[in-house]
Amino acid sequence: MRAPLPFVLAAAVLAPAPTPADDDGALTFDDLVIDPRSRSVRRDGVEARLTSHQFELLLAMARSAGRVLSRDQLSEAVGGGDVDAFDRAIDVHVSRIRAAIEADPKHPRRIITVRGVGYVFTRDEA
Repeated sequence: MRAPLPFVLAAAVLAPAPTPADDDGALTFDDLVIDPRSRSVRRDGVEARLTSHQFELLLAMARSAGRVLSRDQLSEAVGGGDVDAFDRAIDVHVSRIRAAIEADPKHPRRIITVRGVGYVFTRDEA
């Protein structure tokens, strides 16, 4: 059974900050390692294949783990312009990132949708 959204958000906000894997600035969240220097993502030791844009989007969310980010904030973080109310590009990228890093992309536990607001990258899998 999935935890209710308020619990998931509270866990995301109250969880400890990510632990750098080493001195090169890699971010580690449980079984997920995001390495900005090599621009690589590994889940359970297996490399997840992401486009450059998807990597930048994931990195922006991971660096703000526990904070809800709007589509506008995410678009700005990856060098995009203003997001039109009907522009679903961020949603499509998030869907593809989920497919690469989530154990079950249909029931995500790492990147959570906050309806009407945006997305939150949880510090620990909920």
